[in-house]
Parts: sequence; structure tokens; C-alpha cells
Amino acid sequence: MGMPRMSSRAPLFSLLVSIAVFTLGCSSESETSPPPDPPPFEFYFCSNRTGNFEIYLSTDGVAQQITDDPLVDSWWPRASPDSGTLLFYRSDVADRPPSGSGNNNYAFASLWMLDLSTGQLTERIAEGANGWSTQGVADWSPDGTQLVMAAQSTLDGDRWHLFVTDALGANPTRVSTRTSFYLDPSWSPDGTRIVCAAFPAGYNGVDVANLEIHVLDADGSNEVRLTNDAFRDHDPYFSPDSLEIAFETDIDPTFNGVGRWGLRGVTADGAMVRTILEDGQINTLPQWSHDGSVLYFHRLVFGAPEAFRIAKVNRDGSGLAYLTPGGSYDDSDFAHTNFMNLRSGGVATEEDWFHFEFPAVEPGRDLYPEPGYFVNEPTGRVFGR
Repeated sequence: MGMPRMSSRAPLFSLLVSIAVFTLGCSSESETSPPPDPPPFEFYFCSNRTGNFEIYLSTDGVAQQITDDPLVDSWWPRASPDSGTLLFYRSDVADRPPSGSGNNNYAFASLWMLDLSTGQLTERIAEGANGWSTQGVADWSPDGTQLVMAAQSTLDGDRWHLFVTDALGANPTRVSTRTSFYLDPSWSPDGTRIVCAAFPAGYNGVDVANLEIHVLDADGSNEVRLTNDAFRDHDPYFSPDSLEIAFETDIDPTFNGVGRWGLRGVTADGAMVRTILEDGQINTLPQWSHDGSVLYFHRLVFGAPEAFRIAKVNRDGSGLAYLTPGGSYDDSDFAHTNFMNLRSGGVATEEDWFHFEFPAVEPGRDLYPEPGYFVNEPTGRVFGR
């Protein structure tokens, strides 16, 4: 039994009609439904624009003050991976040195957390807790279940070590193993490794030019030295793809009493070191953008009317631009709201940099405080960046 015959023109006509309807539909939708606005660019930072250091949230360039207590300096903000909790340090304004702006006073720091949904503020690690004479630079693990930080432990000869705690800052475990200075820890994107600055194995001196970038497993094993140079290296952070670590280097430590600081990068295996930005100014604490194409950092230009400002450059060091306008005050401690893609840290203010020196050993002691600390002569209390 044969199939009924159909006009050869019918299918073509139907196809053309369908295409026309589809095209009209797409055109109409594009005209009536414009693309959504991009999400706001938000980050936390601290600033002493009110006189003492407070935490601010910048949304598309508009700053909103988050903390408000003129009796304390609040600094080093860190947003949790779910952006629900803000971690930061506090130190009393009364404990400032007679000169300098006073933020990042690790010797008098206490660790706090702010619940961003309820406004609940809670002290997590009090000053002097855990047998620590000094504490600082806490950083969330990528999954939000742990913190890593540096502390000077009176239980271990007042040496600086790395400690890992739970998400609330409790149950600290020392993970650094050598007798050395361990500073500036942060996590790899997968949470399996910690990168930090430390004196290399076998070095027992106090010359800060020997501070190098090291990486170790999260439990402290398999420590590897990544840099090997005559420069002082600090504040390393993994790129989102885990292939490179950006850090700051004191390129010219004698200049103007504070040095010229540049941004450099080292591959995660230590095979190659490159210069990202070295222009004779102070450039510190590089933080990665979501896709690793941009680095945010803290910058001071010698002789400029502005103090420290938050700036950015492309990964290759081009495209320098500022995120905060700056003024006679200092803006510091950049922290992105999406921790999984961008971590942050704190940095010294202009006045603090002028006190970056290695103090003499106290009489009767053979151990030294952290490189970069200075002493408030009237009280003898030690302060730091």
C-alpha cells in the first residue's frame, strides 16, 4: 500500500515559518529583557579615616563603616567562605606606641568574629590566651572549618610558630616543626597546604633578609623552601589555580629608612621567580582576583599627598589603578567578600614602616621577637606591624 503524496513545497514553507517565528521571538526577548546588572564589587578593608582603625565594606566604591568603637583599633578583616562571618583583630588605642598609627599591634591583639546577619560580636582568642604573648594574621581554610595563624608562644621559648585551630579559634595545634620564625601563613585553594615566610633550615641568625617563602602540608610535614635570595620576603598567597604564589619583597631595604617594596611571584614548585611590580614605591600584600588575572595590594607612593591606599594591577604588573581614594589617612587590609576566590591580609601603615628594624636582645635573653618589631621606650612594651 503506497504512502500518500505530499507537496514538495509544504515542508519548506513550514520550516521558513518556524524560523521566522523563532527569530521574532528572540528579537522581542532581547529588546524587552536587557542583561542583568553585574554583581557589585565588594571588599572589606580597615582605615583610620575616623582617627582609630575601623572595618569598612566598600560596595562599588562606596564605603560603609562596619565597626564603631573609638577605644580600639579594628584591623585585619577576613570574610568566611560563606561570607557570613567577619574575622578580625582588635587592640586598644591606649596600647599604641607614642609614634605610629598603631594598627596591627600583635602584642596586644585579640581575635574577634562578627556575625554579619545578626551583628553579634564575639571575642574568640583573648590577648595572652593559649600561652601566646603575641598573635596575628589569622586566615580561614577554604572550607571554613579551620583557621591558621602565627603566634609567639611563651610555652616554646617565645618563638613564632604556626597554629591551626577550629573554625571558632579553639583547640590550637602547632604545625610548624623547626626552631625558626614562622610568619604570614595562608592556605592553598584546596586546603591541603600552608604557605608562609620563615627563616630557612640551618639558619640561626636574626638577619631579616634571610626570610624566605616556604610551603608545607597542613599538618606541618613536607616543608619546602621556595625562594632563595638576599631579599626579605613576606605575605605569600596562592593563586586560585594553585600554580603561583604572589608575595612582597623588600628590594631596597636602606631607601629612606623604610625600603622599596615590590610584588613578586614564585611558581608553586619554586622553579621560577618573577617580578610583578617594582617601581621604587611600597607595594605589599598582593591578593588574587576571582580568575587570577588581577592582584589587589596595599600601596604608598613616596612624596604623594595620599597615605597608603588599596590598588590593583593585572597579573603581569600592568594597568595600575586605585580602589580607595586615600587622603591623610591610611587604608589597608583588603579582604574580598568571596573568600574562596580571593584572600587578604594586613599591612603596616606609613608610620609603622619607619619602625621596621630588628631590636637588640633584651638583657639575659637569647631569643628575639619577630623581625620588624620595635619597643615603646617609656613602657618597654613591644609593638609590631
